Amino acid sequence: MTRQSSILQDFPLRWVFWWVVLPNLALMAMWLVGGPKMGAQILLAGIAALLICCSTNLVLRTIGMVAIYAFLLLTLMSRIFYLTIEKSLNSLAYVTEMNLLSSPLYAAMALVLGACILLGAWFGPRTARPRGLPQIALALGSVALLVQADTMLNKADRGSYMARAPQGTPVSSAAIEVDLAPELQQSRNVLIVILESVGVPNNAHDRAIYDSIWDRRKWDANYIVETGEVPFYGSTTSAEMRELCSAWADPASFRFEGSDCLPDRFGKAGFETIAVHGFTGEFFNRKQWYPKAGFERSFFGGDLLQDGKPLCDGVFTGVCDRDIPHQISQMLGHQPDRRKLIYWLTLSGHLPVDDNATMGLAACDLGSSDWQADFPMLCRSYMIQRQIADALQREMDSPGFTDTDILLVGDHIPPFFQSSIRERFKSGTVPYLYLRRRREPEDLPV
Repeated sequence: MTRQSSILQDFPLRWVFWWVVLPNLALMAMWLVGGPKMGAQILLAGIAALLICCSTNLVLRTIGMVAIYAFLLLTLMSRIFYLTIEKSLNSLAYVTEMNLLSSPLYAAMALVLGACILLGAWFGPRTARPRGLPQIALALGSVALLVQADTMLNKADRGSYMARAPQGTPVSSAAIEVDLAPELQQSRNVLIVILESVGVPNNAHDRAIYDSIWDRRKWDANYIVETGEVPFYGSTTSAEMRELCSAWADPASFRFEGSDCLPDRFGKAGFETIAVHGFTGEFFNRKQWYPKAGFERSFFGGDLLQDGKPLCDGVFTGVCDRDIPHQISQMLGHQPDRRKLIYWLTLSGHLPVDDNATMGLAACDLGSSDWQADFPMLCRSYMIQRQIADALQREMDSPGFTDTDILLVGDHIPPFFQSSIRERFKSGTVPYLYLRRRREPEDLPV
């Protein structure tokens, strides 16, 4: 038997399975639907596996195996949901506030991943490791093959997973585009709405659905309508900083002192500044940083509960978006002698959008029948948008609705797992709609 054949025969293929293939199973599953490029993470995990297996201590090897799983899964989830690693780690403290198992998709994923981790943590550390330079080279070769496969088979759109703006990128936001500022404000009040998981459709079919929901003809009689698109980077809190503080930043590390955030500017100009969100204020520490941005008062899920109104039982169980516009209308009308800036961060559109009874999503009646069958969750996502638009319109059409300009803007494109759905949105931009109250006869439509 030749030396080369002996090396191949003795090479521990089971080590490759337990330490290279199984920890990357979730990443490999994303090849079928299109996920973020993970070659660098695969390579780091493979090198770490070889180093960890140099130890003869079973406990240390087991801890190392679990750490590799944690690293790969954390980086994958961070990139899918536009989070930095730091923000992902911080969010783990609030997992108990989330109802992840309400989604059959998330529940199935959790079961599969849990089984992989348990099996890997038991068998991996007990598997013989590669020995000698030739076998170590073969092990690194198997890692390199997986990196190459990820590069070739992953259909990721490179612009879909940017958690941070490239250095030097000028800040652009809907608030900047429409010149939202207290000194320029003619209407009595301002309402800013950041819409969870709302992107720009890039095909005629979905665009027709989007336009029917946000049809400018609904508002033309009483409002001057301006529409456009702005770039996004990162997750929802990044969008909040983009719109409220004109910064590509994370609130956890942002220096609010002297930052000239919109709520602070409006507050100094005499406006009452109010923040509204249907989920807990502890999530991403909004209860702590909203006041730093300049909000006098904040109303979160517990503050917005209404007798007889069910909570929307999604992944983030909280007050339904469809019920909040009426409460905002009441806030605008309270103490009419003082102007107001109200900011509302929506909730119900968080993916996955399920069809349980609390969400109020009956059989989809949007788009074509084939589209409804092919993209049921996408349809429900648009139906959430319609709930919000209809609820806002009802309040705006009511006799008691006060003189208010309204800015609505998406936070990021919906982070669907399937590339076939993500590809139905423009990469890197979100839409905005600005409704400026008509004040002069010359503003009326011809």
